[in-house]
Amino acid sequence: MRLEGKTAIITGAGSGQGRAAAILFAEEGASVVVADVNVAGGEETVETVTKAGGKAVFQPADVSDEEQCEALVDRAVNTYGQLNILYNNAGVWFVAHHGYVVGETDAPAPLLAQDVWDRTVDVNLKGTYLCCKYGIPAMQRSEGIGAIINVSSVGAIRVGRGASDAYISSKGGVMAVTRNLAVEHAPKIRCNCLFPGPIETPMVGEMTPARKKWSEDNVPLGRWGQPEDVARMALFLASDDASFITAAMFVVDGGYTAI
Repeated sequence: MRLEGKTAIITGAGSGQGRAAAILFAEEGASVVVADVNVAGGEETVETVTKAGGKAVFQPADVSDEEQCEALVDRAVNTYGQLNILYNNAGVWFVAHHGYVVGETDAPAPLLAQDVWDRTVDVNLKGTYLCCKYGIPAMQRSEGIGAIINVSSVGAIRVGRGASDAYISSKGGVMAVTRNLAVEHAPKIRCNCLFPGPIETPMVGEMTPARKKWSEDNVPLGRWGQPEDVARMALFLASDDASFITAAMFVVDGGYTAI
């Protein structure tokens, strides 16, 4: 098993990509700390992992809150004795499914309200920073080479009409900080960045016939991605198979950004 004996924190693991990663990492031998603001979702992920014979605990965490990030890392170290993998997956996107609502949905300026900007950047970018702030010292004290996987988005590299200014800005920041952390903390820690494309998760809403048709027309592989597609790339980056990879960007989008 590729993660045998390793401890992983996965934020946003109460559903979607984070849950898929928690299940997969545990199958590969990791002890997983499931973090999410959604208590019911996080506990359900842990139940799924443990029923399959894996190791996992749930720690409620809003990654935009410094004390909660510190407590999250403490939980990992106190429970499993070390921290080897930090998967910064938690994120928000105040997407407009049926038109912009000022103050509720992300939008291009000047339609974008400040509170939507603040909450988006707080979770997506500051949350990544805070988890790294407390996670990196714990990883440095642990045996072996640590691995950080940060989640950006294809929105950081391909924008278009109706772009979500707060979301793409926060995810662009995640891309930049990943490269800086990789250089600053090598060779003890590797740090890489994922760029998921159209992935079928609760965050993007109901998968309607129109959405499925959109993927057929705009994604070369002809479908929306599944959370497991991203989780498998994260597993590679967390494992020793990626031992000579750091400061790298990995797009998981079915070819969406190529056209």
